[in-house]
Amino acid sequence: MTELDRALSELAFIQDRFAASTRFRGLTPQAVAMTGLLALTLAAAQTVAPSRFGGAGVPYVVAWVAAAGIATGLIAVDALERARRMHGGLADLLIASTLRLLLPFGAAGAMITFVIARSTPEAIWILPGLWQLLIALIGFSAVSTLPPAIVWPAGWYFACGSVTLVLAGQSGVPTPWMMGVPFGVGQLLVAVTLRQARRYGG
Repeated sequence: MTELDRALSELAFIQDRFAASTRFRGLTPQAVAMTGLLALTLAAAQTVAPSRFGGAGVPYVVAWVAAAGIATGLIAVDALERARRMHGGLADLLIASTLRLLLPFGAAGAMITFVIARSTPEAIWILPGLWQLLIALIGFSAVSTLPPAIVWPAGWYFACGSVTLVLAGQSGVPTPWMMGVPFGVGQLLVAVTLRQARRYGG
């Protein structure tokens, strides 16, 4: 390895470490709050018209996966625009660092969902609790790049995931509000956390 290669390698390492320890300011409270309202809206729709909005079985999973896709797209578009405005030339590096943190959890959730929905649909009851626990782990893992108070919404998701697993395990059937309440309230808590951090410069 030449001196130039070594210097470039060390520079890339320093950039990666800097990105991993820099507070990511691409998430906005408004976009996150909208995803919480989306969860509450879907839960209400499934309660009122379960046959139309996937109130049970595989359609239940499809409806919530679709909602998650919409929510992810909404947050991603907003975050990309804001990150480039807030972080300038470091935006791409910070976005890549954030994706390295999120993608393993997302991939695990997608694989678990696919296998259960395809191979053992009678075990669909376990998915809402598992999804919530995965979101909790994302929150706990993101403490270095998001406001430290993110641990409170993460704790909410962990508690909800645990309770949901117990309740769904007893009935064997997930209900709309086993998703609506944890994600609706949880995303609103994340939005409040981001707003407070922005107000106090955290």
